[in-house]
Amino acid sequence: MQAGDYPAVLDLLDGFQAQPYFMAKAELFRAMARHRQDRFADAVHHYDNFLINHLADMPRKDRPYVEEYAKFFRSRAQARIDPSTPLYSSLEELRKHAVSAPFLTRAEFSV
Repeated sequence: MQAGDYPAVLDLLDGFQAQPYFMAKAELFRAMARHRQDRFADAVHHYDNFLINHLADMPRKDRPYVEEYAKFFRSRAQARIDPSTPLYSSLEELRKHAVSAPFLTRAEFSV
């Protein structure tokens, strides 16, 4: 992901099966990869899937930050589809949440 090889990331995640925690992270990585590929509708789909079906599988200490992260970037992807979409929160607010997130979570889902 950090190298910017989003097709490779998506290939690795295709058919990925693991414990719910890792499936949750995989879904958020899918959203991020699609977003960075400018595939905004796909990104919104994966952000929504993460928020609806996988957020509860994240450790309690990670949830506030990854929820804020997914909502923040979901709104930005949706705004690229429909510019009248109101943006969720602010980068400053997201960074405040990042401060209280565990180090490894911040490293994986950085702003």
